[in-house]
This record gives sequence, structure tokens and C-alpha cells, in this order.
Amino acid sequence: MLQKFALAFKSKTIEFFAEDEEAEEDEEAAAAVAAADPESEEIITGQRVVVLKPDPVPRPGPQALVAAALATFSSFHDAYLLLQTAQSPFLPDDLRTADRAAVSHLRRLLELRRTYLELGSTPFVPLSSHLEAQVQENQDLLRAFEALVNRLQSDIDGKDAETGVLEKTLAELNANCARLAHRLERACMPAEDKVEALLTVGVFDSVLRDTCRVTHRFARIWVDSMKISGWDLRAAANCIYPDVNYAKPRHFRYALLSYICLGMFGGFDSYDFCEDGTGVELRDIDVTIRRNDSLQQFIDHSALDPMETMRDFPGCDFANFCQKKYAKLIHSGIESSLLRNLTKKDLSLGLLSQSSPLYEPFVTMASSMWTLHKLAWAYDPVVEIFQVARGTEFSMVFMESIIRKVNMMCVDGQRTTRPKVGFTVVPGFRVGKTVIQSRVYLDGTKHIL
Repeated sequence: MLQKFALAFKSKTIEFFAEDEEAEEDEEAAAAVAAADPESEEIITGQRVVVLKPDPVPRPGPQALVAAALATFSSFHDAYLLLQTAQSPFLPDDLRTADRAAVSHLRRLLELRRTYLELGSTPFVPLSSHLEAQVQENQDLLRAFEALVNRLQSDIDGKDAETGVLEKTLAELNANCARLAHRLERACMPAEDKVEALLTVGVFDSVLRDTCRVTHRFARIWVDSMKISGWDLRAAANCIYPDVNYAKPRHFRYALLSYICLGMFGGFDSYDFCEDGTGVELRDIDVTIRRNDSLQQFIDHSALDPMETMRDFPGCDFANFCQKKYAKLIHSGIESSLLRNLTKKDLSLGLLSQSSPLYEPFVTMASSMWTLHKLAWAYDPVVEIFQVARGTEFSMVFMESIIRKVNMMCVDGQRTTRPKVGFTVVPGFRVGKTVIQSRVYLDGTKHIL
């Protein structure tokens, strides 16, 4: 159809068929076209046809170029903002979109620059209208706002996570407050009830184990000092407990440990921790006063540093206790051999001195023993101490072998008997109706590998 139209009208400008005689020629030309194409539509003849040429697209003016440049620059600014926002948190899709948009806006700015420079030299350069630039700017703003919303949503999620952690911490604090409230309630109960709540078999056993641990530490230091000074440790052990059949040769050290333990526990059944029988009689003490006073001393002494107590209060009961026990355990012969390498020659033998290498471990052991004694006298009835005589048949109720891997049955002729006690290492205790076993070394047993 367009081809027919082009053949009939060849003019590219507006033409008016003003002369009547030309109409006949046109009709003949149209008839020729129709004869050439039988399927062509019927051509209306006798009519004047006006061919309208579209108006030329106006050139963009400088003002339009400036407006478009400003709009494009604003769009580039929004795309760059979106590019920065998409980096934290990292959003790869938004990052790629923002990158393409920024590059597109830069190219558009380059096109506008070229258009401005070529303005007047070219008939027309394709350029989006000012409205299209504004639409693009608004779309970029929407994308920037969407990225900002995503970032705010990420912040909200982070705050929600922090809220969860704080709620968990609050629950833990509430639980701790409940425990502290329970402890405060127990602390505010009557004195008799507080004493009963504190004084259990488990508390005494725990303090006893700590005392034994400290005593073992001192005994080890003492034995090592004697060995360095040239003492025959086996002969010393035989003097303490003669004719003991040890399961292993090195077990004679338990005799030295027993010497220290039993020496420190001497007088434990006295209220004043005295061994000479000059202490206060139990029947002369009111039970309530005795329990409260002993418990208070136990608490007070547990909170003090024994070294500072010895330094600041050299005449206190605890300092006198340390001096008496040291004089009994470390006699002058042992002390002189242990201290002969010291530079000071004016040491008073038999007296506990800070210059002695045994001073700190001995005071620590004595402090633990003093604390255990005060705790024992806070019970009602008082905790009883006992030790097993040598030659007593082993009893699993009242005794515990200090060597765990030993044969508990001995063959005596044709019959099997229980082993005999060689000596007591750590005494036993009765806390109410509960027995804390005495730790003993069994004579003539064999060590099981």
C-alpha cells in the first residue's frame, strides 16, 4: 500500500493540485498502477490529496540541556548513594544495579556535553525530554530509599538480636537475685537456725580435706629439707614406728607424715587446743556460748591472712599455738641441722622464726588446723577425734587404707585374716552419728600393681 502511495505521490513537500488539467494525468497514472496490481484497493479519483510532512524536531536549547544535565547529575548522585549503601551490608544484586545505573548516568552526561558542544553544527541529536530525566531521577531516589530501608531493616534485626541477648542476661540476673535473696533470708534467720544450716558433715569433711592437703605439703617440704641436710630418713621413720613391714621401700615416708599429722592434731579434743590438760573443761562452758564463739572464730580466722596475723599480733592465741606446735615437732637437733646453712647465726633454736625456710608452710598448716578445730567445737555435740592403735585389725567402717592398691587379706598359717594396722596417719572423726574414717597404714600388706 505504501509502495502504491509512493508511486502516486513523489513529492516530499506539501503540494496542492490546483490545476484541473493535471487531474486527468493523475487518473491515468493511477489506472496504470491498478492495472499492474490487480489486488490493489480501489483508488478514489477526482479528489485532491494533501501530503503533510511532519514538523522538524526542534533542537534542544541551552536551557533544556542544563536542566537535563542537572537532572542526570542528581540521578548519578542517587545511584552513587545506592552503590555505597549496598556495600554494608553487602548486597550483590543491589550493588550491580547501582553500578550499571551510575555508569549509565555518566554516559548520559557525556552525551549532554557532546550535544552542548555540537549545538548549532548538527541538525538534531537524540535527547530525552526534561520530564523523562525527572522520571529517571525519581526512580533513582526510590531505589536509594529502598536501599536505605533495607539498611534500616538490617539495623532493626541487629537490635532484635541484642534484645534477645539482653533478655537472656536479665533472666540470669533475676536467677542470681533469687539466689542472693535466699541467702539473705538464711542470713536473717535466728542464730540457732543459721548454725544448724552451716554445720553439716559435708562442711567439716571439706575443711578436713583441705587441712590434710596443707599438712601433706608441709611434710613433703620438711622431708626434703632433712634429706638435703643428710638425715637418714629410713632410720628416722624406724625411730617413730619401729619394725613396720612396708609394702614398698619408699613407704617409710608415711611414718614421717603420721608424725606431723598426729603431732598437729594433739589436743584437738580440748576447747583451748591444749595438750597439757590445763584447758577449759567442756562442762564449764554453756553450749550456746561455746557454739557461737567457736563459729565466730572460725569465720573470722578464715577471712584473715595467717602471715599478717603472726606479724601484727605476735601475742595472740593463734601465735602461741604455732610456737607450741613448732617446738614440739621440730626439736633443736632437727632445727640446727636444717638451719646450719643460713647466714644468720643468732637464731633461737626451738622458736618459730620468719628466717626459717619452714616458717611459711608451717604457719599455713597451723592456720588450717586451727580453723578445723574451731569448726569442730561449733557442732552439738562436739566433733570427736579418734585414732587407731597399732596392731588393731582393719575395719572398713572406721578405717581407710592410705595405700589404695593393697591386698586386704593376709594368709596366717592355714587361715586368712584381715591385715593389722601399722600406724595411724590421719585420725578419724565422729560428726554426730556419722563417722569420717581414719586413714591408716597397714602392716605386712602387699602392694597390688
